[in-house]
Amino acid sequence: MKNIFRYSIYLLTVLSIFIPAVMLIYLFMEARPFFKEQTLSDFIFGKVWRASEPHQSFQIFNILYAGFYISILACIISFPVSYGISMFICFYSKNLTKKIIIWTVNILSGIPSIVYGFFGMTVILKILEKTFSLSTGESVLAGSLILSIMIIPFFVGSCIERIETVKKKFEKNSDALGVTKEYFIRKIVFRETKFSVMTAFLLAFARATGETMAVMMVIGNSPQFPRILTKAETVPALIALEIGMSEVGSRHYSALFASAFVLLITVLIINIIFFILNGIRKEYMEN
Repeated sequence: MKNIFRYSIYLLTVLSIFIPAVMLIYLFMEARPFFKEQTLSDFIFGKVWRASEPHQSFQIFNILYAGFYISILACIISFPVSYGISMFICFYSKNLTKKIIIWTVNILSGIPSIVYGFFGMTVILKILEKTFSLSTGESVLAGSLILSIMIIPFFVGSCIERIETVKKKFEKNSDALGVTKEYFIRKIVFRETKFSVMTAFLLAFARATGETMAVMMVIGNSPQFPRILTKAETVPALIALEIGMSEVGSRHYSALFASAFVLLITVLIINIIFFILNGIRKEYMEN
């Protein structure tokens, strides 16, 4: 019985490694006909995506850059809010209030992205149109604002875990010395949570990069060079919109798989950096 349980664990572990590898290989095999015709550098750094014939062009720099731009901006907007929520939960809220706030934050992670998209279309776009006198609020900023709300649970969850660890480690000594709560936060918590903030930022960025529906509904889906108040298009949105229109086996079809392959490689690199930073953080905590 023990051997069955042990081998089952081994099998599940191998599968967890095997599945991403299979996905990566599958995407590459589907994209290989495209890469035989076009170099990877031209595909990534070129700026024209045109699926219509006869002048087809498949280059994703603008689209890839838009995804990074929107995700980073979303993280920058979301971080101070999420960090403030984490501080309030850990230092200023009591039992009932604490449970209600954590419950509310957890609900945010369970809301379907289509609901966020509808909220963005009906509320955020209208606010941007009135604020900046735009003909349409569809923009990079709109996508970033929606994403900033969606990634709050990822930031809060990561930050609370580290803040509570720091609190347990230093709170008794600080209380014995008569240190105020605000001084403790400024001098101890901010310093001790810096690596956790970096890893949380990367985790939230990876989550934001792969978001499709909510962003697609508010950014206008135009493969132009992205600016904060202009329309843009991300790789997930591109694939979702065009995969149904492409003929299986066509150059367009292979180009979409090539886009997915590049996106997956990017997310894998981000996750590798996350694990490295997480290892550094644990080493820092032990010292």
